[in-house]
Amino acid sequence: MDEIADRFMATAIFRTLKAEIIEHGGGRAVIRYPVQPEFFNGVSQLQGGMYGAMMDCAMAVAANGIATAQLQYSILQPVTEGHLIVTGEVVKAGRTVLYCEAEVRDDQGRLIAKGSQNGLVRRRRAPGDGDPA
Repeated sequence: MDEIADRFMATAIFRTLKAEIIEHGGGRAVIRYPVQPEFFNGVSQLQGGMYGAMMDCAMAVAANGIATAQLQYSILQPVTEGHLIVTGEVVKAGRTVLYCEAEVRDDQGRLIAKGSQNGLVRRRRAPGDGDPA
């Protein structure tokens, strides 16, 4: 893996979701997640917030880091097994705000959910940089 993928894979949310970064670069990322029963709701389906977390992660990788300001998504059909393939894409990149979209598909390629977010550009500081005055 490369430095960007390693950085994301080292985070607790990626480890908890058992994320596998399939591809990333050029403002796009594809991540594969197993459907885990410990994340099911009371009717044995993947809990709604998990879709949001998966999409948020894919959009973050696509953007090479983003601070989520607004996240919205629609679940089109529930899942109970298999894997989810989540594609995140930077649609518009401004100096301080990014607009990203994500799509969730199951193992058979069926569209499961769609989402988008506005995020704040994460500026990495050099060692020794203090907080701006």
